[in-house]
Amino acid sequence: MENSFQTSFIPKKPIVSNLGGDKEPRSLFSWIAIFLLIVSIVTSIVLFFYKIYLTKQRVLASESLILARDSFEKETIDELELFDKRTESAKTILGNHIVFSPMFALLGDITIPSIQYTNFAQQTSDGGYIVNMEGRARDYRSIALQADMFNSVRGRSFNNVLFSNLMKDKNNNISFDLKFNVDPDLLSYEKNVLKEQGISSNSDTTSTTLSGGLGNQTQ
Repeated sequence: MENSFQTSFIPKKPIVSNLGGDKEPRSLFSWIAIFLLIVSIVTSIVLFFYKIYLTKQRVLASESLILARDSFEKETIDELELFDKRTESAKTILGNHIVFSPMFALLGDITIPSIQYTNFAQQTSDGGYIVNMEGRARDYRSIALQADMFNSVRGRSFNNVLFSNLMKDKNNNISFDLKFNVDPDLLSYEKNVLKEQGISSNSDTTSTTLSGGLGNQTQ
């Protein structure tokens, strides 16, 4: 008897499809990369349109400025320019103007009674204002005391004070020459007179001869 084999290719169990069940989920890194890419694209687009907006705003502002400038009449602009030039010139003149009354007031305040000034002259130099004076004193001690007054705090506006040519006259008084520099701030019209009230316009008049002295002098 021949052996007969029966072979069947029909599966006994149902075949399960792997088309969708074994698909792997996307990794977290992929999602982060996609998110950053989207943010980068959106940011670039926003910045591009914002740049266009700023450019348009600048053009509009420039056009508005031109229209505002052209709206003024030429005569008005010329008047304003002339006024500005006059203002600047006035500031320059005011800044360079000097007044001697504060110097005389301070000099009289620090001069002792036994000192008398008889002549005054001033000159301008690169370092400021130089004063040359002549005077007489009761004795040598008076000159020493007066030198101390110039060196005191009250006399700080007078610098490089020098007494010279001390000589005794026929009345036993001591004649002398006096030279010193004056702090420019003390003579500044802007820094002194304009800060005060009730100062007359002729307050800066000076005299080249000071007979009788600047303090309560005695012969």
